[in-house]
Amino acid sequence: MLLEKIDNLDIFRPKMDSTKETLHAIAAFTVDISPAFPYVNAELGGWDYDQTNQVLLLKLADGKWITLHPQKIAIRGARDMAEAKALLAWIQAQINDIYARREAITPRYVSQAGLKVMEILRLLPMTNCKACGYAACMAYAAALREGEISLNDCPPLWEEKYREKRDKLQTYLESFGWRALDAE
Repeated sequence: MLLEKIDNLDIFRPKMDSTKETLHAIAAFTVDISPAFPYVNAELGGWDYDQTNQVLLLKLADGKWITLHPQKIAIRGARDMAEAKALLAWIQAQINDIYARREAITPRYVSQAGLKVMEILRLLPMTNCKACGYAACMAYAAALREGEISLNDCPPLWEEKYREKRDKLQTYLESFGWRALDAE
């Protein structure tokens, strides 16, 4: 087990705006968890991975973020103390499980943050049909980059005449380890 013990947990309201209703948390420990980062990035679809500075940012649903540093974990956007502790327990379990299985996982050193909205847009049907729920393909492309929706949300993309664009878009997204926020 890589991360057995949390030495210190500080849960607080954002210091710059204490009127916010969400909480942040910082957990500190003595073990270096950075060797797990490429594997966690591969398994959980890290939003941004800075290999040089050993920082992995995980974007979760509902505006929650978890940032992994070699000897601390920062959690942003918890509703209450119970959720902050639950998120910490979840990520600790994920780190340990993924690190234990690392031999069977291909590490990933790139991140979703490198995706370009204009490149995604170029690979869309450009019908502005609104079938996806967005007013224009540009808005859909931005939401897709953020992982807020999936390729399935664009009906024209699944028409046979857009097959080549769809395949290129899937390849492009996969090259950055893209995944929708609600993907398992």
